[in-house]
Amino acid sequence: MASYRFISSLGAFGITLDPEAAPATCSYFIRKFAEPQFIKASVFRIVTEKNSAVDAVVPIAVVQLGLDHRGKSLDRIVHESTDWSGLTHSRWAVSAARFGKGEVYPSCFICMRNEPALDRGGNRHPDGEGFAVFGRVTSGFDKLRRIFECAEDTDYLSKPIPLTVVRGL
Repeated sequence: MASYRFISSLGAFGITLDPEAAPATCSYFIRKFAEPQFIKASVFRIVTEKNSAVDAVVPIAVVQLGLDHRGKSLDRIVHESTDWSGLTHSRWAVSAARFGKGEVYPSCFICMRNEPALDRGGNRHPDGEGFAVFGRVTSGFDKLRRIFECAEDTDYLSKPIPLTVVRGL
């Protein structure tokens, strides 16, 4: 299993990927985490019950990190939904951000609480396919809570929190 450490000015946290359950999604992120442009990775979005989009059917609590998708092209991979992988959006799950089914970009999010609305059949995404969980937070839980406390009135941060990504814990 591949492990990564994300270092910010607020502290570090670690994640471990689960390639047996979500091989395509893990392979995608292993490649993306290693690319030179990932030096620009950050926590750029923190979604809370208070700042969830007005049109969001279900408010969620997540920290989104990686590269901001705005103005970038999307990549295509197999959508490994929660019913396919057996992984769910429980607290500390790491999941791929997406638009349409299988349309991803180098960004993932961490569930700060159990989020069944993000699983297949949940109603957070209009197509009901949910998101693809591919790993779990394994260390730095208190640091992630500190990062989550940096949420603003809107979900996209006015000042993203830069991250350094290191393979291995």
